[in-house]
Amino acid sequence: MRPLDLTEKDPSKRITIYFEGKPYEAYEGEKFPVAMLANGVYWLTMSTEGRKRGAFTFGPLPVKVNGVKNVNGRMLKLVDGMKIERQRYDEFQKQVKIDEGKPVLRYVVDAAVIGAGPAGLGVVEEIRGKLTVALIDERTWLGGDMWLKGVEQEGFGDPREAIEKLTDFPENIRVFLKTSALGVFDKGEYFLVPAVRNDQLIEFMAKRVVLATGAVDSIMLFENNDYPGVFRRSDALEVLNLWNVAPGRKVAVLGAFPDEITAELDRWGIDYVVVPNPKRVEGKEKVERLIDENGNVYEVDAVIMADGRIPDINPVTQAGGKLRFKRGYYTPILDDEHRIRDGIYVAGSAAGIKPHYANYIEGKLVGAYILREFGFEAEPCVYQEKLGDYEPVARPRPRFPLDSFNAEDVHLCGCDVSLKKVDDVVKAGITDLQIIKRLTHLAMGFCQGRFCLFNGAQVVSQRSGLPMDRLDIPVARPPIKNVKMKVVAGRE
Repeated sequence: MRPLDLTEKDPSKRITIYFEGKPYEAYEGEKFPVAMLANGVYWLTMSTEGRKRGAFTFGPLPVKVNGVKNVNGRMLKLVDGMKIERQRYDEFQKQVKIDEGKPVLRYVVDAAVIGAGPAGLGVVEEIRGKLTVALIDERTWLGGDMWLKGVEQEGFGDPREAIEKLTDFPENIRVFLKTSALGVFDKGEYFLVPAVRNDQLIEFMAKRVVLATGAVDSIMLFENNDYPGVFRRSDALEVLNLWNVAPGRKVAVLGAFPDEITAELDRWGIDYVVVPNPKRVEGKEKVERLIDENGNVYEVDAVIMADGRIPDINPVTQAGGKLRFKRGYYTPILDDEHRIRDGIYVAGSAAGIKPHYANYIEGKLVGAYILREFGFEAEPCVYQEKLGDYEPVARPRPRFPLDSFNAEDVHLCGCDVSLKKVDDVVKAGITDLQIIKRLTHLAMGFCQGRFCLFNGAQVVSQRSGLPMDRLDIPVARPPIKNVKMKVVAGRE
């Protein structure tokens, strides 16, 4: 077994790959960063400014494969003999190609459900057999964040078994995995939802749209938070429970919600320490130690951020929704039927952070509202009553030690937007996030601000004293997910 493998792998799929000229054991179909992690290799790429980076804090992961540049290593599935080299972040996607091949695929449906987590599955279960549905998700699996869990979930029990029961779909439900929705647009009596799967452009025409796009992990601010060996919560869960690889042998768990990770580490017997107040991580090519704000030193080989999740607001603002700040994060303003406007619904963690079962009930509630609009008998009040048993999770507002940080080493964004860049602009008296975007490139990179914009807003609020609900959050512009130009170029 490789150093960080937790289980034996299928020997018939064992292959050899080469990273920076050195051979490594891997398994056919395994993701590149997972294979390197299993071998104890964390440093995989370089930032624009030459900082060592891994794969599990920011993305994408630019690498050169068999001499070809601009491959996103995060999604790279391995085959025998593959030769992979590091590539700098700023070199990624500079090549633009025109694809004159595949025609646009077009589908007309009653409802397009964007997001196949518990909320999206709840919508589908409620309206299955009555309306035609396109279920769209950028991941390679159904069940969203719940699929990553290894411990039992309230209301569901075993998460894998529950999801498998929910995903036995009838013919009127079409599923599109590995498909990124690029936005929602008005098109007469329909909504147009353009999406991309690999290099294929797909256009969905839907009478109703459900944004069940979930939430994103909170990126914590501490020195060298972009270093190899620092993990987002969801990436740590993926390597543990989908790939059976340990993030490290001695792990530091950070943030306000450590239980989201410690139960999973206990399940695998991985040693960990909970550190609520991190100041800095250090090491040569990966995390070797963590120092907290009191000067305590923890010898660890990985760090997992478990500071809660925040709703993914980009799809909501792009589709015309308005926001409010409540419970420590921004949420969409919804009417009595969970709509941001006529025809566009929001369900699940995109509407507020809740347990998986509450998201599922909220999905069924939205499904009932949609059925009623189409003239079917439905009882949304039943689900509304059940949903009342769940209070959305409140996320405590962190107080950053802005003046004691080495701010150049604290990163808000993988695009080398440091705390210093943003804080210097705010200290100069600029609090307009639109202007801050232009001056620092905050929220202008690959993630379109999904992970970094919220921290930028928190820095503005703390430094200036402006309440979070007084800040003007920039509206996401299409495409809301990163897509190669060749996919949409040259179309009719």
